[in-house]
Amino acid sequence: MIYLLVIALVAGLLLYALVLSGSNRPVAKRGAGARRSSGRGVNRELVATRWATITATADSGGAGLRNAVSEADKLLDYVMRESGARGETMADRLRSFERRFSDVNGVWRAHKLRNSLAHDVGFDLVASQAREALRDFERGLKDLGAL
Repeated sequence: MIYLLVIALVAGLLLYALVLSGSNRPVAKRGAGARRSSGRGVNRELVATRWATITATADSGGAGLRNAVSEADKLLDYVMRESGARGETMADRLRSFERRFSDVNGVWRAHKLRNSLAHDVGFDLVASQAREALRDFERGLKDLGAL
């Protein structure tokens, strides 16, 4: 009887170890410039829906404008990554796509505004700045064929 218990215990431990080893497979790390793309390209329907939400958020003013600028920056980053932009940061990806924008300075200005909103304590957002940044993000999305 004890032999059967020992065999069952060993079999159980082996099965447990097998299950754990299958769920803890190492994940391949991405090197510099790697993309997180699934290879399917830009989901234009998603972009259009997100852009509609962003503009509605901006229309509420105040904190809505801050959130809209942040979300527009994320959306442009998504489009660039899915379109093959290389780089570890959004700035790197912007540099790799500079020639694809009709107003690259506007896109940079919009991204820098988003960075100021995210990182500068007490940054006062002027509504006209936010609306200009949103126009620049929209132009960038159109330049990339996402809108």
